[in-house]
Amino acid sequence: MIKSIDDIFGEPRAIDLSKSTCHSGGAKGSDSIFESESITYGAKVKAYSYKTKNHTSINKVEISETDFKEGVDMIRKANKTLNRYGIHKYMNLLARNWSQVKYSDQIFAIGKITSPNKKGAKYYNKSKYEVVDGGTGYAVQMCIDNNKEVFIFNINDDNWYIWSSSTFKFIKCSKDPYITKMNFGGIGTRNITESGIEAIKNLFELTNRK
Repeated sequence: MIKSIDDIFGEPRAIDLSKSTCHSGGAKGSDSIFESESITYGAKVKAYSYKTKNHTSINKVEISETDFKEGVDMIRKANKTLNRYGIHKYMNLLARNWSQVKYSDQIFAIGKITSPNKKGAKYYNKSKYEVVDGGTGYAVQMCIDNNKEVFIFNINDDNWYIWSSSTFKFIKCSKDPYITKMNFGGIGTRNITESGIEAIKNLFELTNRK
C-alpha cells in the first residue's frame, strides 16, 4: 500500500524541464494551463488533435490514422470499466486522448474523482471502482489499463491522488507530486478551478526546484 509520495519517487531527482515534453490536448481549461506552464519552463508541448477545426494550439500535432484506430480500441477497453453510453458521438475527441497516454511515461490530470454508484458533474459512476468524471476519465482509465503512472488533482477536495494498482483505488498523496519523467502528460477538465490552476503551477515550480 502506498503510504507516501516518496514510495513512488524515492529520493528527489532533478528534472530538466527544458529537455522534457508535455503531451496534452490543446483544449481550454487544464490543457491550456499545462501548455502555458510548460512553455514558461522551456518544455516542448505536443497538443494532439484529430480532424477538427476547433483546435487552435500553436503546438498542434495531428495524430496518425494508426494512433486513432488504436485510440478507438483503447477507448472501448476503458469503457468496459467506465460503462458509459453514447460515447460514439465523441469518439474523434476521445480516441485522440490515447496519444496523450501512449507517448507519456507519467500523467498528471485535473478533474473530479467519483465514487462507485455516485453521480459526478456529468455521469453516474456505474463502475465498481473510483473513476474520474467527464472526458478526462477516459484518459485516466487508459493510463490505468496500460500501467501508466497517473496522478489526479481532485478538485472536489483540492488534493493530489495517485492510482494504486494494488488496491484499485486512488490514494491521497501525503506530499505534492513533481514531474520525474521527460515525457509527461498534462491533461484535465475544461472547467478548471482556481485551485486546479494553482496545482498545475505548483507542480512545475516544485519540479523546477528539485
